[in-house]
Amino acid sequence: MAIFSGISTEKRNTVSEPEGGDLFKGVLWIAVGVLAVSVLTVDISGMIKLVCAGIGVVLMGKGLLQLAKYRKDAQAFKDFEPAWDKKNVIYDRFAEELNDWYKKENVPEDGDGDIAYFLRLQKSRLAHKGLRMEKRVVPSKGTGYGTGKKSRKSPWYTTDMLYEQVSGKLSFLNGSETVFEQKSEMTMYEIVVHTPDAAKADHIRITCPQCGAVNFARKLEEGCPYCGTKFRIKDLFPRVVNFFFIKSKSISSNKQIFTQSMALSMAVVFVFTFISNMIHPSGILPVMLLQSYLTALLVGGFLGYIIADVRLIAGVLDRDGMKHISMWKWMSSKRKITHTMQKYDRNFSFDKFEGQLVALIRMAVMAENPENLACYHANEREAEFSNILEMTYTNGICLNKIWLEGDLMHISLRTWWVNYHGKDGKIRKTGDCIDATFVKNIKNQETPGFSITSVFCDSCGGSFDAVRQKNCPYCGKEYHMENESWMMEEMKLVR
Repeated sequence: MAIFSGISTEKRNTVSEPEGGDLFKGVLWIAVGVLAVSVLTVDISGMIKLVCAGIGVVLMGKGLLQLAKYRKDAQAFKDFEPAWDKKNVIYDRFAEELNDWYKKENVPEDGDGDIAYFLRLQKSRLAHKGLRMEKRVVPSKGTGYGTGKKSRKSPWYTTDMLYEQVSGKLSFLNGSETVFEQKSEMTMYEIVVHTPDAAKADHIRITCPQCGAVNFARKLEEGCPYCGTKFRIKDLFPRVVNFFFIKSKSISSNKQIFTQSMALSMAVVFVFTFISNMIHPSGILPVMLLQSYLTALLVGGFLGYIIADVRLIAGVLDRDGMKHISMWKWMSSKRKITHTMQKYDRNFSFDKFEGQLVALIRMAVMAENPENLACYHANEREAEFSNILEMTYTNGICLNKIWLEGDLMHISLRTWWVNYHGKDGKIRKTGDCIDATFVKNIKNQETPGFSITSVFCDSCGGSFDAVRQKNCPYCGKEYHMENESWMMEEMKLVR
């Protein structure tokens, strides 16, 4: 279903949250019933009293049935266990594969090599600290828009930005002791790359999923020269090249905030008004009840609405520790970077570019010895980086500066993260900015499908992992990554 130009959504089967309308109807019927029964305290005809009392009992019974329905729906909502549909789109498959990684250490099949390598580096960092991390995300329950999708096309790639509201739980354990635990609601984004044209398979370079050797996609269709395994283009694509989370309340949670705020406010105003009327009676009981009801409805309802709005605004302003980002600068950065790079590379894809830079930062932070990375030519890494255990990219990227020196394009960026630091057995969550400068030789256009974890040596043609070593293990020649793709030349933690 299209919401507006370029964006579509796919609904998910889930349980509905309890309707606040059922709660208010139940309370309303009971309130009217009590009002009718209160006529028994008035000095009028006995027949009228009996009729009013009978009507009141019936209305209260109807209200109780309505409340019972609300309670039943609330229990069903509470007991419902959302799950991913692995037979569905790649979004669901990758989300479940990510859960499996943290539970069983099965590498996500739908993620690219750079994501897989970051996860392994993170596992090594946690083991070095004597910690274990458990992380799980599931679809949010109740009303939602399902899985949203926005597609972009470039000459080489089609990229889909898939997103959905999720509920997550993150825990750090030291042995059997939980040292940190957090539950949160977020929107999970996945950037998925497709190849739009199978005819271009002769030019797209990718990693063999079986043995890890680098080949052109067409070669893998004929059979990997190293392991002999054959693949089809549709077996090799699509691939998730980046994923990130942004804190956001689900539609269901927002509706419950309104229900809770309105109900509590009206109840408090009613009790206060009724007690005040009983202490200083100004008429018969039905009149005092009616006055209390109207005050609760008007004053309590208005206050409840204001309280709910304040709570919702507070939730929006709660950035989960993330530092402030200039909205204008964030919006204009993508346009400036894309406009500049497409002057030199018409195949430039910002989504692919962003995924590469996020992967480089994650690797540089998680690597035990970043100075050995072919992608890292910066000064000695700051000590605090070695304490980071989990990095949550928040889709915040702003351009500081972009300049050209000969054939070398330099881009200085500020990126926004929520990081979890482990030190002295304690976990601390911080909102960090990481300033990083990257460089690339624009004379050489990047080969589609490039991955830092598997590169070609331009001297002997050998395939090796440029994350672990700067020199080709076959001929010993130093590998200059800036001639192939982006390389980091500066990284700084900003607090």
